[in-house]
Amino acid sequence: MKMNGEKMLGRIIGRNATEIVFRYPYGEDVKIGEILVAEDEENGNLFFLRVVDLQYGQEGSEKWGYRTAGEMMMLDEMEQPYSMREKERRLFKIGICAPLGYVREGRFRKPKAIPSHFSKVRRPGESDYRFLDKGEWDIEIGKLRSGEREVDVKVGINGNIISHHIGIFATTGMGKSNLMRVFAASAMGCGKYGLLIVDPHGEYYDGGEGMKGLRHHPMAGDSLVVYSPHHLSGSHNTLKISAYEITVGDLQNIFPFTEAQKDALYALSSRFGKEWLVKLHDMESEELVEQFGGRIQDITFGVLKRRVERIMQSDIIHRDENVAVSDSIISHLSNGKVVLVDTSGIYEYEELLVSVVLARKVLSHYKNAYRDKAVFGKLPHVLITIEEAQRVLKADSIFASIAREGRKFKVGLCAITQQPKLIKEELLSQFNTFFILGLADEGDRNIIKGSAKQDISKLEKEIQTLEAGEALITYPGAPFAIPAKIHWYDDYIKNFDGNFDGTGKKTIDFDENFY
Repeated sequence: MKMNGEKMLGRIIGRNATEIVFRYPYGEDVKIGEILVAEDEENGNLFFLRVVDLQYGQEGSEKWGYRTAGEMMMLDEMEQPYSMREKERRLFKIGICAPLGYVREGRFRKPKAIPSHFSKVRRPGESDYRFLDKGEWDIEIGKLRSGEREVDVKVGINGNIISHHIGIFATTGMGKSNLMRVFAASAMGCGKYGLLIVDPHGEYYDGGEGMKGLRHHPMAGDSLVVYSPHHLSGSHNTLKISAYEITVGDLQNIFPFTEAQKDALYALSSRFGKEWLVKLHDMESEELVEQFGGRIQDITFGVLKRRVERIMQSDIIHRDENVAVSDSIISHLSNGKVVLVDTSGIYEYEELLVSVVLARKVLSHYKNAYRDKAVFGKLPHVLITIEEAQRVLKADSIFASIAREGRKFKVGLCAITQQPKLIKEELLSQFNTFFILGLADEGDRNIIKGSAKQDISKLEKEIQTLEAGEALITYPGAPFAIPAKIHWYDDYIKNFDGNFDGTGKKTIDFDENFY
């Protein structure tokens, strides 16, 4: 029997408002994570259900199953066939579902009701998903996924929520970098948001290993700006940070200091202003002790000078106080461009220094603009992406400050990590949007379940069984945790020439009657 063009799978047999159970034929193949619908003919509601577990069922007592299995094993030993009468009736399967909600009069509602007894269950048709996309999203990520089946319904997020912070969580090999390339590609096509990507692995520019990178995007010439300390194959700018734009707070984000050393650093900053780092490097310890009347010991200055020497000798540091690459980067972000900062091949402290300085200056720029509502209103939302975020999301870091207050100033943080359990729950709770890919570690899954803005407590098995390129997307306002098949970046960018005009806006027409 077919309903709405889709074959009937089974009938609801019971449970409650938090768990719906249905029976379906033994030969039918239902997958964990599938989205199904139950048609309630009594009141006209269309209930959406997500399969969270599967069980065996049989008519008759449990002893019948044990006895039948024993008889089959005995005949197996005798190499004789076993014939079961009425197998299709006596054996069946049970789907355990989490109710997602229901559609009534074209509007999706939270699951405050349950379908009637024995309501028919089927797979949704594409028209059943109309409520998911009404043109509200402008950053496309992939297609809707139901179990292992890809549905021809595009999914994504509204770029205005990027300043409310994004977490991307996945074990190695599950598709984090592909997701981020697709995200950047869509942002380039949209042209409405600033995206700063700090890339410590050098995987976004060229792609590598037979894959395409951001430079291959058809709109890269207009929408992508690249900074690197190395020579790259295409157009790029040299990455160098001025010693005069580094603050004491920046260094504290990178190196640990004792209280005496912190006091000395702030004394230097107070005395010399933006020249403090250069003065600390160039002056001898004895001169510095004399400058501060002996209040700071030479051993303290000695330790600080050794730290600073590493920075001042770095190839990414220059001494021209009138040239600040961060100002150019902020200008590009303010114009809705994707800025890729390649930090591959440099020391970790250098990469962290670049990330810290740029993040601080972006937040500071937006904070200053906030004082003038007319200027602030014209600035786009901007997202700063940080790989291996567990390294830098510490309680007193600039990234923690952005997590706590960035949304007020249109500055969002995208934390990419394999180990969300290493991020403090207080900080993780600030992230409103989660892209959850495969996570092997139970501790990581538990911390995500506790921090997500939607209830994903029953999706443990689905998260465990996610394959590469599959994800769950959660954010406030989404009807439920959306299962997605992320676009393969190489295929996704092939379609850009036909779908976008020269202004960076989509040229897709919507049929108003469809809604």
